[in-house]
Amino acid sequence: MMCRCPLEPAEPVATVSTPPRALVVFHSRSGRTRRIGRMLAARLQADVEEIQFAGSIDRTPGYARCALQAAGGHAARVQAARHDPALYDLVLVGSPVWCWSLPAPVRGWLKMHPLGAAQVAFFCTLGGSGAERVFAQMQQACGKRARATLALTEAQVEAGPRAAVDTFVARLVGPHAHERARAGAAAAVPLPHAQGPAHSRDAHSTG
Repeated sequence: MMCRCPLEPAEPVATVSTPPRALVVFHSRSGRTRRIGRMLAARLQADVEEIQFAGSIDRTPGYARCALQAAGGHAARVQAARHDPALYDLVLVGSPVWCWSLPAPVRGWLKMHPLGAAQVAFFCTLGGSGAERVFAQMQQACGKRARATLALTEAQVEAGPRAAVDTFVARLVGPHAHERARAGAAAAVPLPHAQGPAHSRDAHSTG
């Protein structure tokens, strides 16, 4: 005759928050916005999409023309996206600020690519003012309210934006998931200490 032993009570299973499937999209000319975008992608284990003007690189508009296009609210033709943003849970869109305005290639990308059910977050680099205006223009272009925003000055990017980026990511995915993502990214991405509160970068920034 078999003896039936009483089963031990099951241990409670801890609920662990996990990062959403994310895509980081940005346009950058000086490399500062690109730097922030890649830091965010490393922490979120996200795919990366860099917005590029359509056509050959020698036909890319100069800085003066880009500034005029941004100030005029133009939407530039950009290269076809490698990733469909509508397939992601979270899409982060990054941009420099040109003449207190959203650059034409970022506006063009947002208008060309429906985001579906994805939530959005915005980040920008600039020199002094214009962040809130650019975030409003991004929201208008994509038709979605941002879950969170991050604006960084040129000085903050150069000094090391670690603290501001960490806070931004924690707002998006929660502190527990963020700590795990940060631990996985730390070995691959050098993160110098941040200085000062995050805000914005020059209205004429090249980003």
